[in-house]
Amino acid sequence: MKLLTRVVAREQRAGIVEVEEQMKSLLDTVDRFYDRLGERSWIFHDLLSPDAVGAILDETDTAEEAEQRLIELYQDSSKMKFWVMRLRNRDGLRQRSHQIERAHAHYQAGCYDSCVLHLIAVMDGFVSDFQAGERKGLHARKPEEMYAWDSVVGHHLGLTHAMQAFLLPMYKRRDESVFEVHRHGIMHGAVTQFDNEVVASKAWNMLFALADWATATEQSAKPQPTPPTLGGVWSQLKEQVSYRRVRDDFEPFTVEADSDGFEGCDGVGDARRFLDSWVAQQWGRVAEFCPTQLRGSKSKGQQALFARDTFGRYPLTRYQLNRVTYDQVSTMAVEMLAVVDAAEVTMTFRMVRYKDDHDLAVAGESGAWWELAVWAPHTYLDNEG
Repeated sequence: MKLLTRVVAREQRAGIVEVEEQMKSLLDTVDRFYDRLGERSWIFHDLLSPDAVGAILDETDTAEEAEQRLIELYQDSSKMKFWVMRLRNRDGLRQRSHQIERAHAHYQAGCYDSCVLHLIAVMDGFVSDFQAGERKGLHARKPEEMYAWDSVVGHHLGLTHAMQAFLLPMYKRRDESVFEVHRHGIMHGAVTQFDNEVVASKAWNMLFALADWATATEQSAKPQPTPPTLGGVWSQLKEQVSYRRVRDDFEPFTVEADSDGFEGCDGVGDARRFLDSWVAQQWGRVAEFCPTQLRGSKSKGQQALFARDTFGRYPLTRYQLNRVTYDQVSTMAVEMLAVVDAAEVTMTFRMVRYKDDHDLAVAGESGAWWELAVWAPHTYLDNEG
């Protein structure tokens, strides 16, 4: 592409060089992460911000320092709350969300040993469910069976490496503190001292990596698409560069509900349709705002039941919009007062704008629609309880 822009479309060259530099930076960050922390059984998963990880690696000199800074990311309750919610996107983890939430509560409370026990049970069960024909939990897998195709967790120091400590047989009692998720020793009572933030944080790290492994495994099983033509690649690159320019120039802004033109603001009508459907308990219409990745192959009837099971526990009887904040080029936060389950509360939920190819859309693009960023109504309640 860079060679082509020496002859035609020279105005696109800067954007292509930018994409290339970003890719190089990402690969460098992943490699540095594994060079520093891979031997300690840490895995780079998709929820980790490359910028945050890059800053940790730049600002520390030793593996011990980097590990402590990484643990601090997991101890950030607001960040972890979002990460834990993302696990609900996967079948097998969604059904174990009560265990995951309990593990999160124990982690925040410093009850690390019980957190680890919950997460080991979740990991074993999730892997067993994921490939139902085999019914092999994580404890029964060989490391090479957990290779993740086309994923950062598939690095040779990633998930397959962490599995070695997970599966390490321990038959004699070990009374000194351990700092790895030694599943065999923990579950069989051989390890007596694993109640520390390192083991618990690594258990979370491994669970998030397993979610990535499952996604990568599903992708590898799909028929591979026809290699794109040069024209198709060129078109996609131009779209990416164009979107990046809009994103970089975008400045967040807020529109108050009592200001002129509020009802005509992008996304306000979609937010009202979602809320009105929730009030009327029209679950089929509520389901239309479900994040695409959660719909899977569900029929419309199944989607409606999914919406009822999710939102029906939080009966919304009335609401009053306060403001909408467009904090990113393709997202908005909707703030309001509402009556939920007979209690007046303040609520904030986020919506994301997509287009027909399921890429993020910018204002004015044809075929764009808004859907919920998070399919979990309890997270909308700012003063629940």
